[in-house]
Amino acid sequence: MKYRILLKVMILGQKKINLIIFLTLLLIPAAAETFRVRKLIPVNIPGDSSTEQTVTTGINDSIAVFLPDETEYLEGIELKMSIPQSVAEWRDSVACSIYDKITPVPSSAQIDYSGTRIYVTTVPTKLSWIMQIPLTEKNSLKDSQYITKVNVIPDTSKQFTFIRFQPAMKGIPEATVNAKINIAIKPVLINKGKLRLFIKAPDGQPSLHTVFIDGTPVTAAEKEFLLNTGLHNLSIQSEEYRNEVRSFYIDQAKNTDISIELKSLEPTLLITAPDNTEIYIDGKQYVSDGKEFVISEGEHKLRFLMGNYEVVKVLNIQKGKSYNANLSVDLQITEE
Repeated sequence: MKYRILLKVMILGQKKINLIIFLTLLLIPAAAETFRVRKLIPVNIPGDSSTEQTVTTGINDSIAVFLPDETEYLEGIELKMSIPQSVAEWRDSVACSIYDKITPVPSSAQIDYSGTRIYVTTVPTKLSWIMQIPLTEKNSLKDSQYITKVNVIPDTSKQFTFIRFQPAMKGIPEATVNAKINIAIKPVLINKGKLRLFIKAPDGQPSLHTVFIDGTPVTAAEKEFLLNTGLHNLSIQSEEYRNEVRSFYIDQAKNTDISIELKSLEPTLLITAPDNTEIYIDGKQYVSDGKEFVISEGEHKLRFLMGNYEVVKVLNIQKGKSYNANLSVDLQITEE
């Protein structure tokens, strides 16, 4: 019994020595290394949704996460791993590394690579582990008891990030070497979206106006605004055209387009009435075509004739406003 205990202590001691040697080698100043993987798993992630993809990797496999062309909303990559018991119970037996300067470009048909290791950690003794890789200096990613935030930012100039798994020591059981790790990979998106604003004057000429978003003036020359998700208010003020007010909602990692055609300050009137109605404006007969028209400021008299039925209204027209005069005939039936 004593011999068995002593042997177990010797094995544990050897594991620790192997791990220390492994990690010490990794702490040597970064240099390019050539290595072979059993399999390369390519994964493409979107840049405008948190859709996740699940892959299964072995202990000697690597994953290349390819980024979308547009990465404006992308602040990181999340890997949620389901760790098999055979790996979790054999502490510090598997290393997870991130590489830069990988050549050639990763593909499922390629197993030999060269690159520089920029980060390494061992898979923890948990059955579930989340690792988040930041892609920008300004990011909201944080370490927690459930999440490991990588403390480096990989070079993504070639539009991919390279992750490698490998044994961290010698003498690990065959069950651990042959273990499979299921990984759900998804983009981590910023909690913002973009307003794309298109403003057009009636004559097609540039207009002098001020744009307010949530009460704050913004540069009129700007066409796109990165905003927090949620409800916002838009106001356009001009001395040449009518003021415009809108409410809009910004969704995460989405573009919201708003097109506004500025309206002249000249007041307009739209008249609608049943067929065969005679319409008079200030004593002059008017034939309605169903379209609004410009009308001068001041007081105007409207007269509607339907046979012997007559309606007269007086409108006080003001600058910068639109009016709608609608004559309707209603039939009411009551029962006693």
